[in-house]
Amino acid sequence: MTNFLAFTANPDPESLTQTIGKAFLEGAKAKDPSAGTEFVDLHAIGFDPTYRMADRKQYLNEAPMPDDAAALQRKILDADVIALVFPVYWCSMPAMMKGFTERVLCRHFGYNPDKSKSAIADKKFRVIMLTGSSEKWYRDSGIDFAIRHQVIYYMFHHYCGVDDAELVYVDNLEMGDNSPEARAAASKHIERIKELGASLA
Repeated sequence: MTNFLAFTANPDPESLTQTIGKAFLEGAKAKDPSAGTEFVDLHAIGFDPTYRMADRKQYLNEAPMPDDAAALQRKILDADVIALVFPVYWCSMPAMMKGFTERVLCRHFGYNPDKSKSAIADKKFRVIMLTGSSEKWYRDSGIDFAIRHQVIYYMFHHYCGVDDAELVYVDNLEMGDNSPEARAAASKHIERIKELGASLA
């Protein structure tokens, strides 16, 4: 049995971000009914993305992992495939997801100071980004390279030792657009993300 986990970062519980995260899990479950799935809306659970003294002391090995970070780490340990789903703000992750990476995929879990194998090295990660512009625009502008280099190469591959991490676009979106054309385009994205989940089951 493969266990799937999706984290989302969008304050709107009715947003396409949430729908995409759930679609990823639904696709996996449809392909393999025995697959375990869990959906975690970081805003809904009240996750605090701010790196505080408790996090610094943990980093310095002077204190244990903060309880809220440790709870999410346990969910990751129980999962085989993890999706991070978020809208792109100013060419990067929103603060909630960035804080999640800083506080949860942190030293002594996501990577180790002695360069030994991390707790997440054998996991599969899919970083699913919702964007207003097209994937082609991101590639042509160089922003795709910057995000891919920072998040996929350096964070996941270099520091965390994760070999199977990929960037996935849900692109050409217009916030608040409920036109029939926009809904049709969104439906195609949703079906594609379901297929992505199914392909990993």
